[in-house]
Amino acid sequence: MADFSIGRILRKGFGGLFDAHGRDARMQFWMFLALVLAPLLILQMIIQMVLAFPPMDLMMNAGPKDPQAAVKIFEAQMRGMTTGAYVGACLGLLGAIILLTATARRLHDRGHSGWWALALPFGVAAAGLGQARQMLHMTDRLPQVLAEVQRQPPSMNPFDSWTWMAKANVNDAGPDWLAIVGGLILLWLLIELARAGTAGSNRFGPAPDQDGSARPGRP
Repeated sequence: MADFSIGRILRKGFGGLFDAHGRDARMQFWMFLALVLAPLLILQMIIQMVLAFPPMDLMMNAGPKDPQAAVKIFEAQMRGMTTGAYVGACLGLLGAIILLTATARRLHDRGHSGWWALALPFGVAAAGLGQARQMLHMTDRLPQVLAEVQRQPPSMNPFDSWTWMAKANVNDAGPDWLAIVGGLILLWLLIELARAGTAGSNRFGPAPDQDGSARPGRP
């Protein structure tokens, strides 16, 4: 029975960080992916919370009935979230680079060239930057939307807040095609990485469940 202990998975994953030869089984790849991405996601959440917290001077100077102070605090939070989105894109790209050779070996197990693994950092970068640019666009439109909200009569309709958020989210430049293409590439890649490997040996070496130290093959 194959040994899928955490220690072995980490040794194989980080030991092959600069070696794209051979094949990786599904369990090896997905466990390694989880062990790499989990700390990065936790770090991103911490950074996002820190950046989204409004400055203390705004909090101290905000009066209970000062609408302008509330607007400034909200704008500061949005700017922090935008910065956090760019940080998240960078952390996602870091994770994709760490997983690059493991992705190549998993694609070898599927019988595909490892060069297709380059789609991972491209897709992550495109999708992450697209999300960050959308956050930046929302932050830039926020003063205009808030000014419109203040000119409107008070409303008890709970759906009005969603309407104004939708207006802030409208992108005048149209769809972000780079992010859309990046997302579609990631979807295809994830489907391929989740599928079973080819039975027995292929041009990249023996099946990893037969021999954990599969002989090197072509990248």
